[in-house]
Amino acid sequence: MQNSGSMKEFIQNHPGEKDRLPRYNPQDDNRTALGWACFVLVLIPVVMMYAVFSRLKEINRIENWMYYAGIVLSLVFGALTAVFFIRKVAQRRIAEQKKYYRLYGAHWLPQEKREALQLDAPDGFQYGEWIETLEYWPCEIRGARPEHYKTFLVTTKEERLQGNDQSWGVLSEQSYHEVIDQLFNGMHSQLFAADQTLLEAHNRQKMIARLAELTQLSENDVRRCWLAKGKKPPQLLWGFDLNRVIELSRTSFMADIISEQAAWNNILQSSEYIHALFDNMDDYYNNFRLGHAYWSNDFTLTSQKMKGHNAYNTECNWPITHVIWRKNSLSILPEVIQNACETFVIHETRKTQPNIIKGFHKGNDSAD
Repeated sequence: MQNSGSMKEFIQNHPGEKDRLPRYNPQDDNRTALGWACFVLVLIPVVMMYAVFSRLKEINRIENWMYYAGIVLSLVFGALTAVFFIRKVAQRRIAEQKKYYRLYGAHWLPQEKREALQLDAPDGFQYGEWIETLEYWPCEIRGARPEHYKTFLVTTKEERLQGNDQSWGVLSEQSYHEVIDQLFNGMHSQLFAADQTLLEAHNRQKMIARLAELTQLSENDVRRCWLAKGKKPPQLLWGFDLNRVIELSRTSFMADIISEQAAWNNILQSSEYIHALFDNMDDYYNNFRLGHAYWSNDFTLTSQKMKGHNAYNTECNWPITHVIWRKNSLSILPEVIQNACETFVIHETRKTQPNIIKGFHKGNDSAD
């Protein structure tokens, strides 16, 4: 599982950046003050050694060659001192990341958890978020104090609660579980399934064309979401619904709404279903993009998702990309996925039909 050289040390990308490992950025420090400090630290020993050797030469206590050799050695010592301090500064991002991980003993996750977090990786890569830990950003819930870190921002519980409220309306454990239950029951998939039955043909075609335009996938790709394939049930928009279980669980943990175990339970359950219903990462993420387009109906947003997907496939060199897609048995899928949200579709169909009781038709005053 962890046989590559990059897996030996637990270090992720710098938060907000796409490079596999953190790189030095002078904006992390006061560059002027740092430059003067390095200059002084190097200059003092060089000047002192130069003065000593010059005085010894004046009183004929050393030979010329010794004098010049001493000067060269002082310069070499100064250069090595400068390199030492530069390396310390350049590795400050890595040092602070290690300091953060030591707070709770972070390490490379077991395979099943990495498989689950990989499902969030295209979005994670686009925004430079962490993808090898439950938290996608350094967070206060792990015990980190924002003022103790200079190279990255630590998001607070209050900030995550604000984000949860704006995006999900979730501020408590109860509201979290309510939304999670809706997602596991096909919050968007059931509506999409009903559209196939209830929309008039020309309106259904308009929707298909619009989704294809927004995602730059084909109209056949949209129609296939309604179709079973052999023993495999229709995909509907389960890639989107189940992905949002992962997103909501990660951010709700960071907001201290749910426990780490509760977050992992739902994330791993979602991952199990995704790895049964979809054949590979692209199959899953294309379905996610269709669901996102169905939800947003906004080309700016859907275009960002497409670009993020393409960038992940062509540019990402994070270790998470080496996790192999594991195909699960279809038998683990719950009934709501197996029957393509049939109960909801039947309920919605009945709502559109008039309630007619035999013997009480308009204009009929007597029972048959």
